[in-house]
Amino acid sequence: MVDTPQLFSSTDDNDDTCLIQKKNNTVITSAYDGIPETLILNLISWVVLILLFAILRNRAWDYGRLALVHSEKWTQLFYKNTDDAVAVEEDSADVSLLPDTGCLWFPSIFRITKSKIYARCGPDALHYLSFQKHLLILFTIITVFSIAVILPVNFQGTLEGNSTTFGHTTLSNLGPSSNLLWVHVLASLCMVPLTILIMKKCSGKSPSTSALSSRTLMVTHISKQHRNIEDIKNYFAVRYPDVQVLDVQLTYKVKKLMELEKLRNKVHEAKFYCTDNCNRNKDPLQLQPKGCLCCCPWKTVDALEYYTREEQRLNELVLSERRNTLLAPLGIAFVIVANQDMAQYVISSFQPGTLRHWNIVNAPTPADINWENLEISYRNWYSKAIIINSLLFLVLFFLTSPIIFLNTINQINQAHGDFIHKLSPVFSQFFPTLLLLSLSALMPVIVAYTDEWMSHWTKSKQNFSVMFKAFYFLLFMVLILPSLGLTSAAALVYWTLQSDSFRWRCVFLADKGAFFVNYVITSAFIGTALELLRFPELAMYALRLSRMKSEAEKVSVRKEILSEFQFGIHYAWTLLIFTVCTVYSLSCPLITPFGLLYLGLKHLVDKYNIYYVYKPIAMSTEGQHIHAGAVKMVRVAIVMCQIILTAFFFIRDSGGMNEMTYVMILGIFLTIGFFFFLSPFPTCKPVSVKSHLSAEKEHYIAPVLLTSSSIENSIIDRSSPAMYGSANQSFIIPETGTSDA
Repeated sequence: MVDTPQLFSSTDDNDDTCLIQKKNNTVITSAYDGIPETLILNLISWVVLILLFAILRNRAWDYGRLALVHSEKWTQLFYKNTDDAVAVEEDSADVSLLPDTGCLWFPSIFRITKSKIYARCGPDALHYLSFQKHLLILFTIITVFSIAVILPVNFQGTLEGNSTTFGHTTLSNLGPSSNLLWVHVLASLCMVPLTILIMKKCSGKSPSTSALSSRTLMVTHISKQHRNIEDIKNYFAVRYPDVQVLDVQLTYKVKKLMELEKLRNKVHEAKFYCTDNCNRNKDPLQLQPKGCLCCCPWKTVDALEYYTREEQRLNELVLSERRNTLLAPLGIAFVIVANQDMAQYVISSFQPGTLRHWNIVNAPTPADINWENLEISYRNWYSKAIIINSLLFLVLFFLTSPIIFLNTINQINQAHGDFIHKLSPVFSQFFPTLLLLSLSALMPVIVAYTDEWMSHWTKSKQNFSVMFKAFYFLLFMVLILPSLGLTSAAALVYWTLQSDSFRWRCVFLADKGAFFVNYVITSAFIGTALELLRFPELAMYALRLSRMKSEAEKVSVRKEILSEFQFGIHYAWTLLIFTVCTVYSLSCPLITPFGLLYLGLKHLVDKYNIYYVYKPIAMSTEGQHIHAGAVKMVRVAIVMCQIILTAFFFIRDSGGMNEMTYVMILGIFLTIGFFFFLSPFPTCKPVSVKSHLSAEKEHYIAPVLLTSSSIENSIIDRSSPAMYGSANQSFIIPETGTSDA
């Protein structure tokens, strides 16, 4: 094999290339391959982290509830309820936050109803939490059956130690000709109808579109000579005389304008801070124009004077860029018609490839659109996607598994006389699993950042891409490669070409099951607790604070804390743990209680964060692809469980084909037929369309064009309406910010 040396050796030399975790002398008990130690250490760590979160959160509440004020401490920004994270105005009991001061934040999680989630956070949050609930129901049944039936069956064998040995609980404990293996066969086949029955009900009944987007068309590939409102209206009047067009909005290149407007807002808020500071008769603030104030406290200037000059300069730049932007519309327009039936009629009757070569589809909700990315054409987008995904694939192809880093550390550790174990026997037992969890957590972050560079037009497509890639990369990284004792996808390809059937035996080692049990335990306790504490966001907050030019910029830094919930990453993690636990549920049933614990804690943590911490993300219509895609990815766990079991029967029979192998092969084909060809899973489409946001709260105009209009309005006579448009057209932007009739 070309694989790198494995992390630990076994008494059986034939298993050296299969094992991935070094066996250290246990400190608490020698039973069950270190699982009790891992459980105790994780439980203690989890209690400490939860207490830390409770202390920080209660301390935040001691300072009051007003967000983004000068007297606010950093603990308030991270660990208190923020009224900024709302989808709509809090004018009803369904939207307002539940009171959870003091230590009431934990029971308040259980009092959050579906109606509150929907009204405050939107339909996407409701779909996500509904998916987790159905997954919990499915895995609860799998857990009960595995512990009540499969575990006693595995105990009937005599091949792996005694009752105090972890291997005694696994599938490897049964002989190759044992009739008890039929229980595992029937269990794997019964998972298919059970999964279909439960996950079929996962489709959300809540509306997935808004009132405005349901009757809005997105027209693309508009040629330059037709990029004006009157021309588009005339086309619809002639081609669709029965369709009433209420409004047409063109799109523009706003990326540079958004960057300038962001700087202008930052300077404006800093100037206001300095002015307020002067009104309080405090000492004038100082600013370091060429560095950060904390690292370069010399050669400072008066902050108020600097921000005043800088605001004037940026006002001129924003105004100039805004006028230039409005002179060159993009080949994309949003056409708002009278009702949804008219919109569907246009889409169904429109024939692509006609004289104008337009493309007409349902418009995403305005909040779902990445306005700065609309200037990326289809051709340029696919070019970027090919380059970025190719580079990402090459990197993860050769460095797919964190086992590479574990092996390197193990080699250094062995070269220095096992210094980690001498330093702390407890830590040495806990270290490999924690390191695997930490390193594997970096991979979805890498995928998410690369997808931002790809410049997706909508947040929903970006989240779907992140979920899809992160899940399958994690599947290889955490499950497939470690199960085969491999360290990279390159090693997997080499093994496949060599036809080395010995590698399949690695999947069924008892030590392998113990390793994954420890991994799931660590994910359940430490992983979910860290999601509450949000240390990465806290680190970014500290980094931004350290780069401030003056104290006046603290307000802008605090506003950057409020971020959107990344559905793609969280779907990928939930599906990964479910897949790992389902695949090993029959061969290693002890993993199922900890998998169920992870799903339960993950659901509570995500519910809290979605409702109290993150601002809502409205993916809506296109967002249903990610929710439906997550439901369909549940199939991967069931199919892999059957494939692993089939390989086990085949290898145990020395490459022969017995009755159980034939039944499993037939079952795999039937399962694939049910899952992939008959499509029994839902599409997560709503049964009716209504709005969680009124049409008056939405508009198909880039928000930066509205916010930057305040500069132009201060110059133009207030008696005349604010106009903007191209050389061929103009249209009025009401000061209320709405554009639809």
